[in-house]
Amino acid sequence: MSEHSFIRVRILSLLSIFFIPGQLKGQVSFGLNVGVNQSWMQFRDPAGHSAESSKPLTRFNADFLMHVPLVEGLYLVPGVRYITKGTNLTTGGDGEYTRRLEVRYLEIPVNLTYKVPVSFGRLTIGAGPYTAYGLNGNNRMQVYNAGNIVSTTDYSVGFSSNVNKGIYPGTRLNRWDVGAQVAAGIEFTNLLTLGVQYSRGIRNLDLSGNSTIRNNSVGITLGIMLSREDY
Repeated sequence: MSEHSFIRVRILSLLSIFFIPGQLKGQVSFGLNVGVNQSWMQFRDPAGHSAESSKPLTRFNADFLMHVPLVEGLYLVPGVRYITKGTNLTTGGDGEYTRRLEVRYLEIPVNLTYKVPVSFGRLTIGAGPYTAYGLNGNNRMQVYNAGNIVSTTDYSVGFSSNVNKGIYPGTRLNRWDVGAQVAAGIEFTNLLTLGVQYSRGIRNLDLSGNSTIRNNSVGITLGIMLSREDY
C-alpha cells in the first residue's frame, strides 16, 4: 500500500468515528471552537543545523469536536479543524530579506481526554495524533533597503512535484502533515469552554531532501458545547 493510500485509509477510519451506531449517539456530545494560534516552522539543513531564523505567524482557527465517552472520566475526542500554519522568515543581518509562509490545512485531531469534575464544570487534559491535508497557501517575499520595502513578490504554495520558489532551494512541500498534540481546558457548567493546545509535526514537509521542515503550533480557543452527555 502506498503512503498516500495509507494516509487516506487512516483519515477514513478517523472520520468513521462520526458515524457510530445510533445507540451510542445519545451519550455523545458535540462542541464548536474558535481560536487564535501562533505557528512556526523549523528549518534544518541536511547536516541538522538550523537553516533559517523564524518568528511566529499568528492566525485564526476553528474546529468541530465530538466527545465520545469510553469509561468514567475518559473520552475519545476526534474533530475536524481549519487552521493556518506557517512562519515568518528573516535572512540577512539587518533583516533586509523577509518571507511570510502560510499553509491552510484541514486537520483531523484525535485526542484521548480525561475530564475531572470541579465546582464550576470540568477540567480536561488530553493528547493524541493529528493528520492534516494542505488545502492551499502562499509565500510573500519582501526586500528591504534602509528599513524601506523596495519590492514585494507573492507566490502560491505548490505541493508534491512542484518546486516552491522563495522558501528554500529546491523545496517541494508535502501536502500531508502528521504530528502529535496536547490540550488542556475547562468546560464550564454554562456549556462554554476555554482551552489551550500545542501541536508538533513529526513529518518532514520537504520532499526534496534538501532540508527538514516541521510544523509547530500553540493556540488558545473559546467554544461552546452543543450538548453535554452528563446533563
